[in-house]
Amino acid sequence: MTSDKITKKMTEMTRLMIDSITELQKINDNTVRELAKQQLDAIEEFNATGARQLDELASAKSAKELLTTQTEIAAEVAKDMKANAMRAMEVLSQGQKELKTFLDKNVQQFIEKTKVK
Repeated sequence: MTSDKITKKMTEMTRLMIDSITELQKINDNTVRELAKQQLDAIEEFNATGARQLDELASAKSAKELLTTQTEIAAEVAKDMKANAMRAMEVLSQGQKELKTFLDKNVQQFIEKTKVK
């Protein structure tokens, strides 16, 4: 293999690595951004529930009413926590799928580019 061919091959491999790193960073950024957004949405939901809880506790007229309100809110919080966990898992699963596709594609490209012709 001539010096020009070696230089060209090294340049192609370097470009491929840089492109791969850039694509990987985009996948990571998107996953983290989506997860952070989902978490901020969950915090907003929990804050609204907490504010409602305080309002209802302040207006409770009896211990029975207070207990009923607390039970309803606890059930709602448990449901919200489960939904939040499921959404987080969906975001992470999507990131995992994107990463697998990325790796499958790039490993094949690296194999093809490193073959000596």
